Amino acid sequence: MPYRRVQPDLVSHTVVMDVLCKAGRVRDARRMFDRMIQSGLSPDAVAYSVLIAGYCNEGRLREARFLLMEMVGYGFSSEGFALKVVVESHVKFSKLLTCLNMVAPIRKHGVVIPSQSYSCLIGALCEDMRPNAARGLLHWMIEDGHSPSLAMYNMIVECFCQCDIVEEALDVKVEMISREVRLDFNTYRALITCFCRLGRSLDGESIMAEMIESGFQPNEAICSALVCGFCKEGALNRAELILRAFVLDFHVHCNESYNALMRAYCETTSSKESLELQNRMLELGFVPNSETCRSLILGLSKSIDLVSSDDGFSCISSKDNGGNAELRGMDMIASEYNESPGVVYTCIPFPRVIQ
Repeated sequence: MPYRRVQPDLVSHTVVMDVLCKAGRVRDARRMFDRMIQSGLSPDAVAYSVLIAGYCNEGRLREARFLLMEMVGYGFSSEGFALKVVVESHVKFSKLLTCLNMVAPIRKHGVVIPSQSYSCLIGALCEDMRPNAARGLLHWMIEDGHSPSLAMYNMIVECFCQCDIVEEALDVKVEMISREVRLDFNTYRALITCFCRLGRSLDGESIMAEMIESGFQPNEAICSALVCGFCKEGALNRAELILRAFVLDFHVHCNESYNALMRAYCETTSSKESLELQNRMLELGFVPNSETCRSLILGLSKSIDLVSSDDGFSCISSKDNGGNAELRGMDMIASEYNESPGVVYTCIPFPRVIQ
C-alpha cells in the first residue's frame, strides 16, 4: 500500500493541544494553535476552550482573558465552558474586580453568562464582604434570564448583615418576596442577629414574629441574640420576657441567654433583685453553672450589703471543715474562688453548680 501524507485536521490539532496542556506544556500548545491558523484552519470553540483552560491552570489569566474576548468577538455561541473556567480561575486567584471588568463587556456582546458562573462570582464577592457588588451581579443575572436561588439571596442577605447594612438586607428580603422566593430560617436568623447587634432588638423581635408566622421555630441562636441585645440596651425586663417565652412556648433553654441576663442584673441592679431573678430562673428550669456563680460573685461584691442576711449571703472562713460548709441547708459552691485550700471566703446558696 503506497504511503500517503495526510494533512492533520482541526480535530487532530485540538486533541494534541489538549494533551500538551494537560502535561503543562501550554507554550507548545499555543505554538500548535498558531500553526493551525497559519495552515488555513479556523479554530472552533473547543480549540479555544482547550487553550484557555491550559492558561487558567497555570494562572496566566491575562492570556486566558485575551483568548476569551477573541473567541467572543468571533461570535462563537458555545463559549459557556470557557467563560466558566475563566471566572472560576479569577475567583481562585482572588481577581474579583478584574473578573467583573471582564464580564461587563462580554455581556454587551450579547453573551449570556452561565448561571454557575454567576453563582461562583456572587459567592466569592460575599466572602470578600462586597455585598453591593454581589447584588449588582444578581441583577445582571436576572437580566440574563436566570432565576437566582434561595441560597444566592441568603448569601447576599448574610453579607449585608455581617457588614451591618441592615436596610439593604431588608431591601433584598422585599425583592425575594416580590419574586416569590420563600424566606427560610437562615434569612430570618441573619436579619434578627443583625438588628440585635445594632441595638435594634425590637426590630429583631418583629422579624422573629414574622418568622414564627411563616412556620419556622426560633432556636437558641435567636434567643441568645434577642436576650443579649435587650441586655445591652438596658431593657432587662424585656430580656427576661423573651427568655421566659422561649422556655414556655418553644421549650428552648438557652444557657448563654440565661447567663447574659444574670450578668446584666448583677452589674446594674441590687443584690436583692439579682437573687429574685435567680429564683425565677430556677423555676424555669435553669441550673446555675460556674459562669453564673462568677457573675454573681463579681457583681454582688460591689454591693455595700454583701454581708447582709437579707440578701442570703455570708462571708465564712472555715478551716475545720475542709472548705465545705452548709448555709440554710444548701450546698456551698464557691470553692473555685478560694485563695487557699480549706478556706471559703464567699458562699452562695445555690444548688450544686454544673461545671
